[in-house]
Amino acid sequence: MKTILEDGPFPIMGWAGPGGDMIRPDVMRGMAAGGFTVSHSAVGDGTDDPRSVLRALDVAAEAGMRLLLVHPLWHVGDDFVFDDDRRRRIRALVEAVREHPGLYGYHLRDEPRYHMLPLLAQVQHFIEDLDGYHVCYLNHFPPIEGWGAATPEAFWLRYIELARPKFLSYDHYPMVLGTDADVAAHAGAPNVFPQEKLIIKSDYFACLELVRSMAVHNRMPFWAFTCSVRHGPYPTPTEGHTRWQLFNDLAYGALGLQYFTYAHDEAMVRADGSTTAMWEIGRQVNHEIHALAPVLRTLRNVGVFRTGPVWSGTRSMVRADQWPMPKLLCEGDPVTLGYFLDAEERTHVMVVNGSPCSWARITLKLDAKREKLFFFDVKAREFRELWPADPQNQLVTLAPGEGRLFRIGGAGAGVNF
Repeated sequence: MKTILEDGPFPIMGWAGPGGDMIRPDVMRGMAAGGFTVSHSAVGDGTDDPRSVLRALDVAAEAGMRLLLVHPLWHVGDDFVFDDDRRRRIRALVEAVREHPGLYGYHLRDEPRYHMLPLLAQVQHFIEDLDGYHVCYLNHFPPIEGWGAATPEAFWLRYIELARPKFLSYDHYPMVLGTDADVAAHAGAPNVFPQEKLIIKSDYFACLELVRSMAVHNRMPFWAFTCSVRHGPYPTPTEGHTRWQLFNDLAYGALGLQYFTYAHDEAMVRADGSTTAMWEIGRQVNHEIHALAPVLRTLRNVGVFRTGPVWSGTRSMVRADQWPMPKLLCEGDPVTLGYFLDAEERTHVMVVNGSPCSWARITLKLDAKREKLFFFDVKAREFRELWPADPQNQLVTLAPGEGRLFRIGGAGAGVNF
């Protein structure tokens, strides 16, 4: 049986989305207009009465949105007791909402430590027995440590073994504003952008690679985040910051994207329903991603590489004699290259500007005789030949953080192996 992950909209979620009295038609229509499909929303009136939850789902569905329900009944806090009474109450509410077209799933917990995993798996399996179509959502800390396990790998392997989740999710907000001393101490490092005093956490790509590997080996999708609100050392995101995070997520194979946050702290929408500059950035980027989504859902990620200086967790392209696929060579400014195959074994490459702050100029060279390089036109929503027409040697410019999808083949020999 298909689940909402395969059968539903491409998930672009606003974390801390409208909740309570903010779940109203104008706010939810605005969220849909921004290209969001899922809202992480606190619902209910503090009791087990389903009527307030159903009203929220009604409003979401009428606006074309779905809710990931944050509700105290199934939120697995540190003092959560999973006894018969709790099971009875959860069952009643799940049975009341599980057929609703405004439902996306059930939020169980954010950032648990290792010792919580067995209990979370029990709750997840109980809800899935009642509703196998929608998701049980559990988001994790970034895999920079084991969070109570010996290693990050031990944490994730145990989670997958116990929960057998439908997808993986983690958060990691990599862009921080450094002090003058921070910038000077790391001058010349590939993750430092001195003019903007921006430092990207050096473990960002290592975390993406670990979760990508777990997802690939277990044949499940994963979701990742972008930061959409200024707080602490995190600056107000620019369009380049937002694109860089989301398109790197996609280059690593993410099939769900999340913004931290949406309605919290007026990040993207205010209490009166008016939107912020960050909402407009999200709207532009989200609509491009929705154009790409039907293609991305048909692809499987087979590796990610980086040109220019290698960061922790990244790797340079292998030698041509070790590479049986058509190879896309890239000269010029640093980029991320996410490699994918489709059902016909055609190679696709997501090329992402290595800088969230400045434009990149690159030359793409196709190392495959008799093949052509095509780019995905997000406005036309189809692959098209490059212009000017030189399908094997193409100058490309990328805006800060921009990602573009290319396909090798579809004309010529069409054989990749």
